Amino acid sequence: MADQEFKIDAGNKLLMVVALLALLGVLVFLLSHLVSFFGQLALGERDPAPAVMETADQRMAPVGRVEVAAVDRDAAPAAPRPAADVYTSVCAACHDTGAAGAPKVSDGGEWEKRLNDKGLETLVLHSINGFQAMPARGGNPSLTDEEMSETVVYMLAEAGLAVEGAAPAASAEADAAQEADAASEPAAAPDAASTAGGDPAAGESRYATCASCHGPAGAGMGIFPKISGQSADYIAGRLEQYRANEMVGPNSMLMIPQAAGLSDADIENLAAYIATL
Repeated sequence: MADQEFKIDAGNKLLMVVALLALLGVLVFLLSHLVSFFGQLALGERDPAPAVMETADQRMAPVGRVEVAAVDRDAAPAAPRPAADVYTSVCAACHDTGAAGAPKVSDGGEWEKRLNDKGLETLVLHSINGFQAMPARGGNPSLTDEEMSETVVYMLAEAGLAVEGAAPAASAEADAAQEADAASEPAAAPDAASTAGGDPAAGESRYATCASCHGPAGAGMGIFPKISGQSADYIAGRLEQYRANEMVGPNSMLMIPQAAGLSDADIENLAAYIATL
Protein backbone atom coordinates (compact mmCIF):
# COMPACT_ATOMS: atom_id res chain seq x y z
CA MET A 1 0.00 0.00 0.00
CA ALA A 2 1.52 3.29 -1.11
CA ASP A 3 2.21 6.03 1.43
CA GLN A 4 -0.40 8.78 1.37
CA GLU A 5 0.79 12.37 1.20
CA PHE A 6 -0.14 14.44 4.33
CA LYS A 7 -1.90 17.61 3.25
CA ILE A 8 -2.85 20.71 5.26
CA ASP A 9 -5.76 22.70 3.98
CA ALA A 10 -5.89 26.51 3.99
CA GLY A 11 -7.98 26.74 7.19
CA ASN A 12 -5.50 24.75 9.26
CA LYS A 13 -2.62 26.79 7.92
CA LEU A 14 -4.29 30.02 8.96
CA LEU A 15 -4.97 28.63 12.44
CA MET A 16 -1.34 27.62 12.90
CA VAL A 17 -0.13 31.05 11.78
CA VAL A 18 -2.42 32.80 14.25
CA ALA A 19 -1.29 30.49 17.12
CA LEU A 20 2.36 31.11 16.32
CA LEU A 21 1.83 34.85 16.24
CA ALA A 22 0.03 34.77 19.63
CA LEU A 23 2.81 32.68 21.16
CA LEU A 24 5.40 35.07 19.76
CA GLY A 25 3.51 38.04 21.27
CA VAL A 26 3.43 36.41 24.72
CA LEU A 27 7.15 35.69 24.57
CA VAL A 28 7.94 39.27 23.59
CA PHE A 29 5.77 40.59 26.46
CA LEU A 30 7.44 38.36 29.04
CA LEU A 31 10.91 39.10 27.71
CA SER A 32 10.35 42.89 27.89
CA HIS A 33 9.16 42.69 31.52
CA LEU A 34 12.06 40.43 32.44
CA VAL A 35 14.54 42.89 30.95
CA SER A 36 12.85 45.78 32.82
CA PHE A 37 12.94 43.83 36.12
CA PHE A 38 16.66 43.07 35.90
CA GLY A 39 17.34 46.63 34.82
CA GLN A 40 15.64 48.02 37.95
CA LEU A 41 17.53 45.57 40.16
CA ALA A 42 20.78 46.70 38.66
CA LEU A 43 19.95 50.36 39.29
CA GLY A 44 18.49 49.74 42.77
CA GLU A 45 15.26 51.49 41.78
CA ARG A 46 12.69 48.71 42.17
CA ASP A 47 10.23 49.63 44.97
CA PRO A 48 7.38 47.54 46.33
CA ALA A 49 3.90 48.57 45.41
CA PRO A 50 2.71 51.66 47.35
CA ALA A 51 -0.18 49.73 48.88
CA VAL A 52 2.22 47.11 50.24
CA MET A 53 4.49 49.78 51.72
CA GLU A 54 1.53 51.56 53.34
CA THR A 55 0.34 48.32 54.97
CA ALA A 56 3.85 47.54 56.24
CA ASP A 57 4.20 51.04 57.71
CA GLN A 58 0.89 50.69 59.54
CA ARG A 59 1.89 47.35 61.03
CA MET A 60 5.25 48.64 62.22
CA ALA A 61 3.92 51.93 63.59
CA PRO A 62 4.41 52.27 67.39
CA VAL A 63 1.31 52.00 69.56
CA GLY A 64 2.43 54.81 71.84
CA ARG A 65 4.92 57.59 72.22
CA VAL A 66 6.81 59.01 75.17
CA GLU A 67 7.37 62.74 75.26
CA VAL A 68 9.75 64.33 77.75
CA ALA A 69 9.09 67.88 78.84
CA ALA A 70 10.23 70.11 81.65
CA VAL A 71 7.88 70.38 84.63
CA ASP A 72 7.46 73.72 86.32
CA ARG A 73 7.27 72.75 89.99
CA ASP A 74 6.59 76.34 91.01
CA ALA A 75 3.55 76.68 88.79
CA ALA A 76 0.24 76.92 90.59
CA PRO A 77 -2.03 73.87 90.23
CA ALA A 78 -4.88 74.20 87.82
CA ALA A 79 -8.09 75.49 89.34
CA PRO A 80 -10.79 72.85 89.82
CA ARG A 81 -13.35 72.79 87.04
CA PRO A 82 -16.79 74.10 88.07
CA ALA A 83 -19.14 71.32 89.11
CA ALA A 84 -21.78 72.52 86.64
CA ASP A 85 -19.30 72.18 83.76
CA VAL A 86 -18.23 68.70 84.89
CA TYR A 87 -21.85 67.63 85.12
CA THR A 88 -22.70 68.99 81.67
CA SER A 89 -19.69 67.41 79.95
CA VAL A 90 -19.57 64.04 81.75
CA CYS A 91 -22.70 63.23 83.76
CA ALA A 92 -25.61 64.80 81.91
CA ALA A 93 -25.67 62.22 79.10
CA CYS A 94 -26.95 59.58 81.53
CA HIS A 95 -28.37 61.50 84.50
CA ASP A 96 -30.49 63.83 82.34
CA THR A 97 -32.02 60.94 80.38
CA GLY A 98 -31.87 57.98 82.75
CA ALA A 99 -29.73 56.00 80.29
CA ALA A 100 -28.22 52.70 81.51
CA GLY A 101 -30.43 52.83 84.60
CA ALA A 102 -28.86 56.03 85.95
CA PRO A 103 -31.17 58.00 88.26
CA LYS A 104 -32.29 61.27 86.69
CA VAL A 105 -30.97 64.36 88.41
CA SER A 106 -34.55 65.66 88.56
CA ASP A 107 -35.72 62.64 90.57
CA GLY A 108 -35.38 64.11 94.05
CA GLY A 109 -37.06 61.17 95.74
CA GLU A 110 -34.60 58.64 94.33
CA TRP A 111 -31.60 60.76 95.28
CA GLU A 112 -32.95 61.35 98.78
CA LYS A 113 -33.33 57.58 99.21
CA ARG A 114 -29.77 56.95 98.03
CA LEU A 115 -28.37 59.71 100.25
CA ASN A 116 -30.17 58.34 103.30
CA ASP A 117 -29.27 54.69 102.59
CA LYS A 118 -25.62 55.09 101.55
CA GLY A 119 -24.50 58.49 102.72
CA LEU A 120 -22.66 61.24 100.90
CA GLU A 121 -19.22 59.62 101.26
CA THR A 122 -20.36 56.43 99.54
CA LEU A 123 -22.00 58.37 96.70
CA VAL A 124 -18.74 60.25 96.15
CA LEU A 125 -16.73 57.01 96.20
CA HIS A 126 -19.12 55.53 93.62
CA SER A 127 -18.51 58.51 91.36
CA ILE A 128 -14.73 58.15 91.75
CA ASN A 129 -14.41 54.36 91.50
CA GLY A 130 -17.40 53.59 89.31
CA PHE A 131 -20.64 51.84 90.19
CA GLN A 132 -22.53 49.23 88.14
CA ALA A 133 -22.78 50.61 84.57
CA MET A 134 -21.16 53.95 85.49
CA PRO A 135 -17.39 54.03 84.74
CA ALA A 136 -14.89 55.49 87.16
CA ARG A 137 -14.96 59.31 87.15
CA GLY A 138 -17.75 59.18 84.61
CA GLY A 139 -15.27 57.98 81.99
CA ASN A 140 -12.96 61.02 82.29
CA PRO A 141 -9.82 59.96 84.20
CA SER A 142 -8.50 63.54 84.27
CA LEU A 143 -11.14 64.59 86.82
CA THR A 144 -9.79 64.90 90.36
CA ASP A 145 -11.38 63.51 93.50
CA GLU A 146 -12.25 67.05 94.56
CA GLU A 147 -14.00 67.77 91.27
CA MET A 148 -16.00 64.53 91.51
CA SER A 149 -16.98 65.32 95.10
CA GLU A 150 -18.14 68.83 94.21
CA THR A 151 -20.08 67.47 91.24
CA VAL A 152 -21.96 64.98 93.44
CA VAL A 153 -22.92 67.81 95.79
CA TYR A 154 -24.03 69.87 92.77
CA MET A 155 -26.21 67.00 91.52
CA LEU A 156 -27.81 66.60 94.93
CA ALA A 157 -28.54 70.33 94.99
CA GLU A 158 -30.13 70.07 91.54
CA ALA A 159 -32.30 67.27 92.93
CA GLY A 160 -33.44 69.59 95.71
CA LEU A 161 -31.25 68.12 98.46
CA ALA A 162 -29.06 70.50 100.43
CA VAL A 163 -25.87 69.03 101.91
CA GLU A 164 -23.31 70.81 104.02
CA GLY A 165 -20.17 71.00 101.91
CA ALA A 166 -18.52 68.36 99.82
CA ALA A 167 -17.68 64.92 101.11
CA PRO A 168 -13.97 64.44 101.87
CA ALA A 169 -12.21 63.22 98.75
CA ALA A 170 -9.81 60.31 99.04
CA SER A 171 -6.97 62.19 97.32
CA ALA A 172 -3.27 61.65 97.70
CA GLU A 173 -2.91 65.09 99.28
CA ALA A 174 -5.54 64.28 101.90
CA ASP A 175 -3.88 60.94 102.67
CA ALA A 176 -0.50 62.65 103.06
CA ALA A 177 -1.97 65.27 105.39
CA GLN A 178 -3.63 62.58 107.50
CA GLU A 179 -0.40 60.59 107.74
CA ALA A 180 1.52 63.71 108.77
CA ASP A 181 -1.02 64.47 111.49
CA ALA A 182 -0.93 60.88 112.68
CA ALA A 183 2.86 60.91 112.88
CA SER A 184 2.82 63.99 115.11
CA GLU A 185 0.33 62.52 117.57
CA PRO A 186 0.58 59.43 119.79
CA ALA A 187 -1.25 56.39 118.52
CA ALA A 188 -4.81 56.25 119.78
CA ALA A 189 -6.69 53.17 120.85
CA PRO A 190 -9.34 51.90 118.42
CA ASP A 191 -12.62 53.76 118.66
CA ALA A 192 -14.91 51.66 120.82
CA ALA A 193 -17.97 52.86 118.94
CA SER A 194 -16.53 51.76 115.62
CA THR A 195 -15.72 48.25 116.81
CA ALA A 196 -18.65 47.68 119.16
CA GLY A 197 -20.55 45.72 116.53
CA GLY A 198 -17.86 43.07 116.05
CA ASP A 199 -15.08 41.14 117.71
CA PRO A 200 -11.61 42.25 116.51
CA ALA A 201 -10.02 39.01 117.78
CA ALA A 202 -12.43 36.90 115.74
CA GLY A 203 -11.94 39.21 112.76
CA GLU A 204 -8.15 38.77 112.94
CA SER A 205 -8.44 35.06 112.16
CA ARG A 206 -10.72 35.81 109.21
CA TYR A 207 -8.31 38.48 107.96
CA ALA A 208 -5.69 35.86 107.07
CA THR A 209 -7.39 35.47 103.68
CA CYS A 210 -7.46 39.24 103.13
CA ALA A 211 -3.77 39.63 104.03
CA SER A 212 -2.65 37.73 100.93
CA CYS A 213 -3.75 40.72 98.80
CA HIS A 214 -4.06 43.73 101.13
CA GLY A 215 -0.98 42.90 103.21
CA PRO A 216 -0.73 41.80 106.85
CA ALA A 217 -1.05 45.41 108.04
CA GLY A 218 -3.59 46.47 105.42
CA ALA A 219 -1.07 48.66 103.57
CA GLY A 220 -2.09 47.29 100.15
CA MET A 221 -0.01 45.63 97.46
CA GLY A 222 0.03 46.27 93.71
CA ILE A 223 -3.52 46.80 92.44
CA PHE A 224 -4.97 45.99 95.86
CA PRO A 225 -5.71 49.21 97.79
CA LYS A 226 -4.67 50.23 101.26
CA ILE A 227 -7.44 49.51 103.79
CA SER A 228 -5.68 50.40 107.03
CA GLY A 229 -7.01 53.59 108.56
CA GLN A 230 -10.55 52.99 107.29
CA SER A 231 -13.45 53.00 109.73
CA ALA A 232 -15.32 49.85 110.65
CA ASP A 233 -18.50 51.28 109.15
CA TYR A 234 -16.79 51.89 105.81
CA ILE A 235 -15.28 48.38 105.66
CA ALA A 236 -18.56 46.76 106.66
CA GLY A 237 -20.45 48.77 104.05
CA ARG A 238 -18.07 47.77 101.28
CA LEU A 239 -18.15 44.09 102.23
CA GLU A 240 -21.94 44.14 102.28
CA GLN A 241 -21.96 45.69 98.79
CA TYR A 242 -19.57 43.04 97.47
CA ARG A 243 -21.68 40.31 99.08
CA ALA A 244 -24.72 41.78 97.31
CA ASN A 245 -22.86 41.45 93.99
CA GLU A 246 -22.60 45.22 93.50
CA MET A 247 -19.91 46.71 91.25
CA VAL A 248 -18.32 49.41 93.40
CA GLY A 249 -14.82 49.69 91.97
CA PRO A 250 -12.25 48.25 89.58
CA ASN A 251 -11.54 45.26 91.84
CA SER A 252 -15.18 44.31 92.38
CA MET A 253 -14.91 41.13 90.30
CA LEU A 254 -12.10 39.99 92.60
CA MET A 255 -13.87 40.90 95.83
CA ILE A 256 -17.38 39.65 95.09
CA PRO A 257 -16.42 35.93 95.26
CA GLN A 258 -14.45 36.56 98.47
CA ALA A 259 -17.40 38.25 100.19
CA ALA A 260 -20.10 35.92 98.89
CA GLY A 261 -19.76 33.46 101.80
CA LEU A 262 -19.41 36.00 104.62
CA SER A 263 -22.12 36.11 107.28
CA ASP A 264 -23.22 39.32 108.99
CA ALA A 265 -21.09 38.37 112.00
CA ASP A 266 -18.06 37.72 109.78
CA ILE A 267 -18.39 41.16 108.22
CA GLU A 268 -18.74 42.88 111.59
CA ASN A 269 -15.73 41.03 113.00
CA LEU A 270 -13.57 41.77 109.95
CA ALA A 271 -14.56 45.44 109.98
CA ALA A 272 -13.80 45.69 113.70
CA TYR A 273 -10.32 44.18 113.21
CA ILE A 274 -9.42 46.20 110.11
CA ALA A 275 -10.39 49.38 111.97
CA THR A 276 -7.59 48.63 114.44
CA LEU A 277 -4.88 48.50 111.75
